[in-house]
Amino acid sequence: MPATLGIDDLGGGVRQLTLAHPERRNALDDGLLEALAAAVADGAGVRAWLVRGAGEAIFSSGYDLSNLSPVAPGAPLPDERIGEVFDALVKHPAPSVALVTGPAFGAGCELALACDFRVGDASAVFCMPPARLGVVYALKGMARLVDRIGVGRARFMFLTGRRCGADEALRMGLLDVLEPTAAVARDDAVALCRELAQAAPLAVAGMRRGFALLARGGGTADERAEYDALRRASFNSDDAVEGRAAILDKRAPRFEGR
Repeated sequence: MPATLGIDDLGGGVRQLTLAHPERRNALDDGLLEALAAAVADGAGVRAWLVRGAGEAIFSSGYDLSNLSPVAPGAPLPDERIGEVFDALVKHPAPSVALVTGPAFGAGCELALACDFRVGDASAVFCMPPARLGVVYALKGMARLVDRIGVGRARFMFLTGRRCGADEALRMGLLDVLEPTAAVARDDAVALCRELAQAAPLAVAGMRRGFALLARGGGTADERAEYDALRRASFNSDDAVEGRAAILDKRAPRFEGR
């Protein structure tokens, strides 16, 4: 069976993306990458993404190795498109949560790291195996791991190809929440998505941009000016008026993202 991407609206602005490629352990191939790109591009109105693998046994085994072959001079490398698609998820205004059950290897690990948060169960395993495959990983993908766990630990994972189990992943910061079972992890991941979706969309999108700039040392002068403009716009937004009114009225806010 070819790889497919399940797209399900869970209500309240939460949209679930499910990697389904059972014959290849939910591996990512070119078709699945393009489906991901299209789903994110069609994400107007989404307030939180939930990214998961089909079933409860595996998140994703990474990029489908059957698609790897020698590359002609000047031709794009496979992981260049991987980075572009994952960047689209990062740049979307809505935050994202990865539900990691079972292995998240290679590009699957990178996809989980491209999400804002990762919720997993005791079966979660992270691995970056390029040194065992004989390939040099893209800087963009390496940077995602460095941003989460630091240069030293990222170097160890990349150069040894060792697998990192759930408890260690939680200690290192690869997982944000660890639950004992897949069912409980899924409930937690959905609850987190609903919580994120209830926050003010402009504020969430703006602060996600701020954290991205901080990860790069604060960004350029133009980027900082852009961030200041986002902040000023937020103070004058309808959402800010609604947020203040809701607190004063002691009720839940009704944010509309404007």
